[in-house]
Amino acid sequence: MKLYDLKKTEEGTKIYTECSDDSKYINFFHIDGAYSYCESEKGAVVHLSCETEIEEYKDGYKIKEH
Repeated sequence: MKLYDLKKTEEGTKIYTECSDDSKYINFFHIDGAYSYCESEKGAVVHLSCETEIEEYKDGYKIKEH
């Protein structure tokens, strides 16, 4: 599944990943062109490529490892 397959939500969809601010996950909100608008659990803005591969994990998703 690609990140662009997720639907836009007001509350955000959890994507578990390592963050530089020590957050355990980011919240995906929407695609904006070739990138997404996300925020870490601590409020930092994150832009992932819309082509990022994800897979279901816990109560959200995680970035798929190759």
